[in-house]
Amino acid sequence: MWSRKLLTFLLTITTLHPTIQAASVGQECGIFNEKQYNSDNIIAEPTEHPWVVRIVGVTKDGSNTLLCTGILIDSRRVVTAAHCVSKDESESIYGVVFGDSDSSNINLVSAVTVHPDYSPRKFENDLAIIELTKEVVFSDLVQPICLPSVSEMVPGSETSNSKLIVAGLEGPSFDRRHSATQRLDKRIKMTYTKIDSKECHEKQARFPEELICGHTERSPLSGSALTEASGTPRQFHLLGIAVAGFFSSDLDHQGYLNIRPHLDWISKNSSKLR
Repeated sequence: MWSRKLLTFLLTITTLHPTIQAASVGQECGIFNEKQYNSDNIIAEPTEHPWVVRIVGVTKDGSNTLLCTGILIDSRRVVTAAHCVSKDESESIYGVVFGDSDSSNINLVSAVTVHPDYSPRKFENDLAIIELTKEVVFSDLVQPICLPSVSEMVPGSETSNSKLIVAGLEGPSFDRRHSATQRLDKRIKMTYTKIDSKECHEKQARFPEELICGHTERSPLSGSALTEASGTPRQFHLLGIAVAGFFSSDLDHQGYLNIRPHLDWISKNSSKLR
């Protein structure tokens, strides 16, 4: 069945102007640490990728449940996949939790904006913006990531040799043989091996060619970030959001919504939420 081969996720996107980086005035974004960047550890250190958040929902019986990964882009806004915040009535979004902190420390959500052209059937425009009820206090453990400029190189182009990093939470494997394997409960980071999206489309006919395609050592949870460290000084930029995946050739493949084509929508909707 198709549902077993392709998992899709909803993207919640917080927005800023396409030519600026997503952070509050006077606040740096995309903090970069050379030692952490070169480490092969799959579990992120407490201060590593501090923009990764857990999106928490509440079930009908009142218990909390992990829905997806989210990415902080400024002091009040988180982006994620749209299907993460378009759950059925059995679950509703409640708040976000930063880092690996206890789930009792929840930052409440005041509004969610889903892309108006989101199509779960076609896997298009799978993104959304989550606004928190109040600004978060930045620290070594809580920082926003930078958004890219429209003019910056599209990841994986012929002239790009940058290492791409997936940062987020671990999701279920698309390989049914490993679906029952216990997932890591910590934030993770992995090198992303990008391949031609047309190749992914050939492997899985319903995989959209518009998505950035590749594979990692483990399968990330929907809403996890595809990032690149670039610029002078180097900063992490958000390139994509995990929205789809399938298993092929003994590898978990993931598709990431390319953020750049959606920067204008992000900017316009961020200003509405201000």
